[in-house]
Parts: sequence; C-alpha cells; structure tokens
Amino acid sequence: MDSALSEYKSMTDEELVRSAKNDKKAVSELIVRYLRTVHFLAGRYSAGIYEDLVQEGFMGLLKAVNTYRPDENVKFSTYANVCVKNRILSSLKRNSLISGEEFTEDIVQSLFESEKTADPESIVIENERMDEVYKKITSALSEQEWRVFQLFLTGMAYNQMALNLGVSVKSVDNAMQRVRRKLKSVLK
Repeated sequence: MDSALSEYKSMTDEELVRSAKNDKKAVSELIVRYLRTVHFLAGRYSAGIYEDLVQEGFMGLLKAVNTYRPDENVKFSTYANVCVKNRILSSLKRNSLISGEEFTEDIVQSLFESEKTADPESIVIENERMDEVYKKITSALSEQEWRVFQLFLTGMAYNQMALNLGVSVKSVDNAMQRVRRKLKSVLK
C-alpha cells in the first residue's frame, strides 16, 4: 500500500477534515470512510431514486467537510451524519413536491431506523468496493472541477464562484454540470 495512503488511513476524521481544505486525497479518504453511511441512508428509501439519493448524500458529506468547525466540540462523524441525512431529506421533500407524493413522518422514521450489524464478510467486500470508489473519485475530477465543486459545497453562488476563480459564470456552470455527471457515473 502507498505510504501516503496509509498515512491518511491512520488520521482521525477531524484531522482529515482540517487537511481536506487543501488536500484532495484527504477528502477522498473521508468519502471512502463514509461511503457505507451514505449508501445506507440513501437505501432507506427505495422508490427508484436510490442513485440520486446517494449523490445527494455525497453532496451532504462534502458540504460537511467544508463547513465542519472543530471548535464546536462535536465529532465530525456526528456532524457528517446530520449533513447527509438533511441533504437526503431535502431531496426527498423536493421530489415529493414535484411528483405530488405525500412526504410523511413515517417515511422520515423509516429512513433513519438504526443500522443492522453487518457480518465480517460483508464488511470486507464493502471495504474493497470503497477502495475502488476512492480510486475513481480521485481520478474523476479535474483540478478546475474540484475547485468549483469545493466552492459549491460551501454554498457559494455561481457568480461568487466565478469572481473567486476569475472565470465566467458560464464556465462555473459548465464545470458543475461535468462534476454532477462524473460523480453520478462514479457513484453508480
């Protein structure tokens, strides 16, 4: 195993979050660590939009990476879980408004029941799958796409991103469309 990668594996979530501000590999390690959580939370609602919810979950996770404040004395894992759940719930609410389905508290409760303990074989298989996703994510986005995506996750508007990066709003929009497309293909 690459010694740089093993260095990331030995870091705490909070250390990775601090490094993630300027280090793509630290973000990727966090994604790998939380891959199971995102898939689990997205899988709680199986109405044909699982992949969309996984993508929303990862957006929530990456937003958590960019907005986490260690001085608040909350573990990153707790904060990340809340961000992922909120992003998925927001997506479900949007989808229910668009489709006309009723979004009830029963749906919310069923989404976030406690996770069943997985057997060791499943854990090994999932870890191998996470390593594959890690490799795909680290190679999927270009540097410009990565910078645009990081700014997007902080909640910055496209015009603010354009000013920050010294590019046109259209360039930012194009980059975000590529990011969404690439993440969707990587996370299938």
